[in-house]
Amino acid sequence: MAEPPLPRPVADGAAADRLRLTTARGLRGLGAGALSVVFAFDLARGGYAAWQVGLALGLAMAAAAAWAVVIPGRLSRLSKRTLLGFGALSIVAGGVLVWYDATDPWTLVPALLLGGIVAGGSDLSPLGALEQGLLASSVEPSGRTRAFVHYNFVGYIGTAIGAGIAGPLSAIRFTATGARDPVWLLYGAVGVALAAVYLWRDSRRAEAERPRLFRPLSEAHRGPILRLSGLLAVDALGGGLVANALVSYYLLTRFGASTDLVGAVLALASVAAGGSLLLALPLARRIGLVPTMVFTHLPSSLLLVLFAFVPTVAIAGAVWVARATISQMDVPTRHSYTQAIVPREEGAAAAGYTTAARSTQALGGPISGALFSAGGPWLAAPFAIAGSVKIVYDLALYRGFRHRRPPEEEA
Repeated sequence: MAEPPLPRPVADGAAADRLRLTTARGLRGLGAGALSVVFAFDLARGGYAAWQVGLALGLAMAAAAAWAVVIPGRLSRLSKRTLLGFGALSIVAGGVLVWYDATDPWTLVPALLLGGIVAGGSDLSPLGALEQGLLASSVEPSGRTRAFVHYNFVGYIGTAIGAGIAGPLSAIRFTATGARDPVWLLYGAVGVALAAVYLWRDSRRAEAERPRLFRPLSEAHRGPILRLSGLLAVDALGGGLVANALVSYYLLTRFGASTDLVGAVLALASVAAGGSLLLALPLARRIGLVPTMVFTHLPSSLLLVLFAFVPTVAIAGAVWVARATISQMDVPTRHSYTQAIVPREEGAAAAGYTTAARSTQALGGPISGALFSAGGPWLAAPFAIAGSVKIVYDLALYRGFRHRRPPEEEA
């Protein structure tokens, strides 16, 4: 086993950097939360079949994951402000293009390929990979998990707000046909706000240390990150089967739910998930990062299987919110663990690998879309399959990484 990475002093202005990154996470969450409610609805209204909706969601996820590998690899040659600005611009362009004409594949597909549309969840994003590496480089190891808890907490609150306002905002249309959903303009505005946050001037020392703080993964650390990434790919495949945009479509199709009701359910779920993150920090300190990841995620996987068999929309909403109270506690601990087992200057590259591994979410959209198209009992099949896949991931993660502790736990 390779020696644990040694801690390095953080740069001046680190507190301001953490504030900016956390603010950006909240903005990205707001945009992703809003899209998760209207993405499937708008494409269905535009004449796309269920399998085509799933394929579009998969394409968006795959593009985001591909950019998550490409962009961090350019940190040693380009300014991080340039790369972050490019990511924000892709959000602006994607939102405006889909708003302009979601019914035309020649407009929709290029918008998805830009990598800025993250209706499946803001965790799968090239900007997320960059932010994770930058956040880890701005804090000492002892405060790393706390920083990621705060970072993800603000993200989930943003997601809740976005999901809550999407339904009423979507009802305001600018054309007689109702094709242009203003939620997509809101998403473009989020990109503009992100650009302002990202391009705010860095401290001089932070800019001076940029070339030293980022480098590709070394041979010694590539193996563990690739093994972890492989397991995350399994988990992501399960998550892609039941991405929020697909949950919206499922509630609409099976129970006839409205966008307002779906938005309320997803908003409550995001609030519950955000609140649970505050428990992740004391739990991780008590039992460790890997046990926290596994022992909170496993029961949520069982609830996901249960969700497939509920008889009414009220019970479905209650189960989904209950699952959210424990299903996301592994997110900040996973981010922290990934950064803990590599040197600080390799953090952005490691986050790029783990984010790219989650590109298997892209396979989930088309699979669920095909099952939804089949109708009947197949409508609920994605949730039962996803829960089963995630249970396999939980058990394999514990078996493979329970003995590889981060340096602060070894100490």
